[in-house]
Amino acid sequence: MTVEWKPRLSVLADELTAKGKLKTARWQAAFRSTPRHVFVPVYFEQNDTGGWERVTVDHPAALDTVYSNTALFTDVDEHGAGVSSSSMPGLMTRMLELLDVRPGQRVLEIGTGTGYNTALLCSALGDRHVFSIDVDYVAAARERLVALGYRPTLATGDGIGGMPGHAPFDRIIATVAVPHIPAAWVDQLADGGVILADVKPNTTAGNLVVLRKRGDIAEGRFDSGQAWFMSMRHPGQSPDPVPADRHPGPATHSTTRLSAQAWKEQPVPWFLACLDVGRDVQIGYQLGDDHQPTTLTLSAPDGSWAEVDMDGSTDGQEVRQAGPTRLWDAVEGALAEWESAGQPKWDQLGLTVMPDKQWVWLDDPTNVVRRMAG
Repeated sequence: MTVEWKPRLSVLADELTAKGKLKTARWQAAFRSTPRHVFVPVYFEQNDTGGWERVTVDHPAALDTVYSNTALFTDVDEHGAGVSSSSMPGLMTRMLELLDVRPGQRVLEIGTGTGYNTALLCSALGDRHVFSIDVDYVAAARERLVALGYRPTLATGDGIGGMPGHAPFDRIIATVAVPHIPAAWVDQLADGGVILADVKPNTTAGNLVVLRKRGDIAEGRFDSGQAWFMSMRHPGQSPDPVPADRHPGPATHSTTRLSAQAWKEQPVPWFLACLDVGRDVQIGYQLGDDHQPTTLTLSAPDGSWAEVDMDGSTDGQEVRQAGPTRLWDAVEGALAEWESAGQPKWDQLGLTVMPDKQWVWLDDPTNVVRRMAG
């Protein structure tokens, strides 16, 4: 079958250019010459029952989807959870522009995935300057890259350790989310080099940050936009831990005027709250008879829990919480702190990474607002 991909790709490139996500001549040329369907020959989409259906890119409707600004799940596990995806092309191009890589510089990509982003790097920089590592999928990515004539240096392994045998790198770009910046990345970065990564202390909280290395410090600001990547996986990683039993102590009752959806309506204070309560706090919902959410639930590994009604009452929603970590109190506290600071946006926050510590700051690196594990 003859695949009519060039007209579709041209339309997508024009769309991303108009939105300011594809700007420079180097990335324009790389994007417009790299066929996405080669790297996403199959994807999965959910049906009305929540099940996954496998879609083969061998018909016009599927090609239209592949050549749209859409993230696509490329693998799901036996539990029905997506474990790998091809990110939105507009996010890829925005990140490549942010990376500010120059000709002759060496780039380490954390998270090879399908190989599509790797191909964009190869097209723009030449494959001998591109290095990429992933815990899985590398063999398939290599075949696809070779089909286009690219032979970058690829490795299967834990991306948290980088690729020390090929360091130093001028740029490190992560297409997976990490709870903090791994020390190995900073160690393997040349002085003056840049790290671009999605830092998420919780799978629902965080954003892209652009860090530049000077000496043994990497420092920079969060991006003004918003990005979502799947969390980094590690070799032999076990499935998600079984939730802890709910704390048996008596629950406290209160009311809140804060929306139960504040965790996604206000991403900056939710990020700050998650830095307080920890990475493994999980979000869920209780459903009513009509299968619509009636209660937000938060739960932590120490058994702490919170429930926030979603009835929309003008007198405030009821909150019930118990355990050593007062989860909803942390959310309200972070929101109040954010409001008192003038509701700062993402790009007013920054991150400093030192060998033994990391911290989030507001406006200036000396104005520390949260310490991070690292």
